[in-house]
Amino acid sequence: MQIIRTYFTLESNITKCQLPAWLDSYIYTSLGANFCKSNSDMTVIDWDKSEVLNYLGTYFPRSYSEARSIISRDILKPFQSLNEISILDFGCGTGGELIGLLSNIDDFLPNVKTVNITAIDGNHHALRLFEKVLTKFKERTRLTIKCQVAPIIIDDFYDLSVLDSVITQKFDLIISFKAICEFVTKDQFEGKNPYQHIVETFLPHLTTEGRFVIVDITTYNNVSNEWLPKMMDKGLRNIECIVVSQNTGYNQAYAVNHSKTRTCSDISKVCWRIVKQK
Repeated sequence: MQIIRTYFTLESNITKCQLPAWLDSYIYTSLGANFCKSNSDMTVIDWDKSEVLNYLGTYFPRSYSEARSIISRDILKPFQSLNEISILDFGCGTGGELIGLLSNIDDFLPNVKTVNITAIDGNHHALRLFEKVLTKFKERTRLTIKCQVAPIIIDDFYDLSVLDSVITQKFDLIISFKAICEFVTKDQFEGKNPYQHIVETFLPHLTTEGRFVIVDITTYNNVSNEWLPKMMDKGLRNIECIVVSQNTGYNQAYAVNHSKTRTCSDISKVCWRIVKQK
């Protein structure tokens, strides 16, 4: 059964989205996710199962909404003639952005029949929940989805070389949603810019028309003493890449409606950049 499309409206510069009823019921009722807002700097990789369930109920719907809007029909145009597409998600967590992206592929890329996913994260609780949601999604899509889960922990920028043993192919889309900020918060790159080093690591693994979608929170980080969007742009300026699309300024608001909130009252603010190789 094909997924029912979700339509967006743009009001007062806020893009609004409805979490599908089947997905809402599955994460909150079947999986026991909790809606629990937090505005503090987070390091999800260290969380236990109960904390990850809080993340599933709070940030999964937001990531779903952000991906549905950001990775739009226009962004997917370079892949419209493909019948198979490959995706790498760095820091996939519980997979909200992947489910949002897969929904857009289902809607906007009718030629695509098969999707190959490599999902990387260091929290095995989050990965198990992602696999459960993906299994449920497969029941509602026309797509054939093949997924390789890679439980990898990156402690510093030297560990990025470990990815070479996992990433042995090129990808049409590489995505990272609200994951790089954790490396900043944990100061894992010895004062170096994580955005620069992570993008430099992944760019050679893009296909000719491939895109790297980077989405992150817009807060002031108390460890780096810097606004994260400015840190992102500073890192990208030091890389041989082309920014093909981005939000205006440093802050784009997205609202998602689900059973734990009033109508579209769950608002997230992110900064995003989409880059490709020169």
